[in-house]
Amino acid sequence: MVDSQFKNKNVLITGGSRGIGLAITKLLLKSGANVVFTATNQNSLAKAESDINEAGLPKALGLILDSNELKTGDSLFEQASALLANQTFDILINNAGIGANHSLAEIELGEIQRIFQVNLTAPILLSQAFAKQYHRKSDNEFGSIINISSIASRYDDATNLVYGISKSGINKLTKNLAKNLGKSGIRVNAILPGIIETDMTREKYSNPAVYQALIERLPLSRRGTGQDIANLVRFLASDEASYITGQLIAVEGGWLLQ
Repeated sequence: MVDSQFKNKNVLITGGSRGIGLAITKLLLKSGANVVFTATNQNSLAKAESDINEAGLPKALGLILDSNELKTGDSLFEQASALLANQTFDILINNAGIGANHSLAEIELGEIQRIFQVNLTAPILLSQAFAKQYHRKSDNEFGSIINISSIASRYDDATNLVYGISKSGINKLTKNLAKNLGKSGIRVNAILPGIIETDMTREKYSNPAVYQALIERLPLSRRGTGQDIANLVRFLASDEASYITGQLIAVEGGWLLQ
């Protein structure tokens, strides 16, 4: 059943074809938004479109985006706007990202550059383009940028060095944009997911011993889901969060309470 909470709101979400991104895409469609999502290839896009259709949700419009190749955010917003009869966007969700599991001794320059390009540079460029195209309709209305960061930005591990730094950059980006775009009617917040059940984490935690160790560490004794993140995205993008900006909110079942 579709409600009208986000009726007439246009959303662009990167990496919206699977995992956390697909959960966000589906919930915002269910909430009445017009959603354009990006996928890295045609197969991912088609699979997401099929999943959305099977769920009985309104159609989401998909675009192919390789964040590693992104040089400017303007072209993506132009393509996305064309899909919505040249309308502008009210909400940007910078969700696309890549994981990394390299120690200082192992990681090479090309991989460092790829991680920073996808996880940090692309969100900067897309936020820049979003702010340029956003037009506030009234003093009581706000645009919203929501960045998907990670709890890896909050703790140190031998194998999360570059990934953690890239997500720490997202946290700093969130604070800076919130301060500088507020007068233009744009709120900016970030969500820091913990261990969420996705394609990227499923293999690691398929090992019963590894999974049990995780459950014993977590005060809430369960792994998170994409729906847990999507629920917070919907709140932060809504009018109910109209006085919230510049916040970094961890959704991690108590992982950081150590």
